Amino acid sequence: MTEPRKLLTFEFVGLCLITFLSCCNITVFYNLFNYLHSLGIPAELRGLVIGTYSLTAMVLYLVASPFVNAANAPRSMLLGIVVLTISGFGYFFVHSFPGLLALRILNGAGQFCVGAGAMALFVAVIPPEKSGQAFGIYSVAILAAYGAVPAVMDTLAPLIPTPPHGYAAATVSLLPAAWIVRQIRRRQKEKQGVALPRGSLPEWADIRANLTQLPVALLILLNMGYFANWSSLFFLFKGFAQLKGIANVGVFFTVQTGLMIVIRLLAGRLFDSVDKVLLVGGSFVTVAVSHLALDHLPGAWAAPLVGVLFGLGMGAGYPAINGLMFQVSPPRFRSLNANLMLFAVQAGFFLGPVIGGALVAHHGYHGYFSASIGLALVAATLSRLLARQRSRQTV
Repeated sequence: MTEPRKLLTFEFVGLCLITFLSCCNITVFYNLFNYLHSLGIPAELRGLVIGTYSLTAMVLYLVASPFVNAANAPRSMLLGIVVLTISGFGYFFVHSFPGLLALRILNGAGQFCVGAGAMALFVAVIPPEKSGQAFGIYSVAILAAYGAVPAVMDTLAPLIPTPPHGYAAATVSLLPAAWIVRQIRRRQKEKQGVALPRGSLPEWADIRANLTQLPVALLILLNMGYFANWSSLFFLFKGFAQLKGIANVGVFFTVQTGLMIVIRLLAGRLFDSVDKVLLVGGSFVTVAVSHLALDHLPGAWAAPLVGVLFGLGMGAGYPAINGLMFQVSPPRFRSLNANLMLFAVQAGFFLGPVIGGALVAHHGYHGYFSASIGLALVAATLSRLLARQRSRQTV
């Protein structure tokens, strides 16, 4: 297909909106741990209920991504919207541990259908020379959901009788998402160039060959390391803040997330004009320095300054890593590899808190920060390996 040169097309903006609206139906469960406590679910089982969502999405991104392409993406997204709506209302009726596990599996499956379909279309409509900018804007749609939904739900809390009412109400956002999907599908039929032509699925031998390409494997690992670092800090920072006497935990994340959004919106063209490998390496080095600064924090007053460091490192990392994957992937594998990057996101969100929590439990926060520094520096080293690999071949 002939890929468009314009970035802000109806399809691109629509897919970003669909991603935002579907992520609203993830972040609405920010209070799920407390709700499970009110249902009498034992503390040791609550994490399993919450984590089942990520595990389901991980498995599906790993095994089902080859079957999602730009031709069937609208059907996949519409199916996911239906599944998410059913599961959102399911919390009214399901209160047992096995039932809640089933609902979380349904949540993960629905989110996979929406996310994988959106990504399959996303990589089909973005111009290759603007891939970094495109993934930067796409990631803002996700960050906006994580920043907005908890605040909105807390504000509306007096009007929401129970958490299930909030989970069900959030599915209203899926109505405009479904409308956008239907418009994209209509435009696909009218304009041949919008979507990839329907073709045969890649053979498993070709998929294995794709995954054994060093740049592809390295970028999946780098994305996993990026989100393991981010998610572990997100879930463990509050305990560290209490230890250090940091009263307002939200300020740290507001500074970090706000700067990430600003960088990805205002510096979007930088992600395509500067060597992405240098951006990836610099991002992980900055993250390592940020963890070192937290480990030697001079006082609570310095926490927002470290938030600035994290915002700089995290802000540039994601668009550069995903833009690189777009560049190194042959066109027929762009959808698969983009969804494998989403598998890495789920894996990072699952492994980061699990490993980070174990490190804090056995070695304290110093052990956790030391391991995080090591992970970031290993990732920076891998980016140098990627640079040497790219210098040997023409992408």
